[in-house]
Amino acid sequence: MNGPGAAAGFGAPRGRREVADVAEPKVKDKRLDQLLHVRKQRLGRLERERNEAREAWRRQRQVLHDSKLRWRQVKVDTAQQWQQSRAQFLAMTITSGQFRKAKSVYERMKKETAQRYLECQNKLRVCREAGVRFFQARLQVLEVSRQQEKLTILRDEMLAQALAATAEN
Repeated sequence: MNGPGAAAGFGAPRGRREVADVAEPKVKDKRLDQLLHVRKQRLGRLERERNEAREAWRRQRQVLHDSKLRWRQVKVDTAQQWQQSRAQFLAMTITSGQFRKAKSVYERMKKETAQRYLECQNKLRVCREAGVRFFQARLQVLEVSRQQEKLTILRDEMLAQALAATAEN
């Protein structure tokens, strides 16, 4: 009925075909692209942190500036009050009791001035720490940005090599 190798009822046997040697397209390696994507997200986060650190530093500098102005004003007021009291005493327009009272007021004002100065020093320390945090964040962003650029160049060179290899074939 049917020839050897033919299945019953399905017609003539098929001829044997040679396997064609066709290079299969290579699956593109996406690991570098994934790494670049993750690094880009990290760079964005670091830039946000740097900007927040810059704003915090600016706010601390403004607080320090305001504190210094208050301290300077208290210092000037204290000196003026003392000079005025001394001038009045020397001009004999106030009594020695009033002068002692003015002297005690001056001592209180000196203590307040010293307290304002200490506040300024504390705010200066906080401001410097905020500045250090900003500059550390800035350096970190620069370093990560450099790495990102290097990886992008590497990826572009690898793509160029792959295109050149494909063009040769």
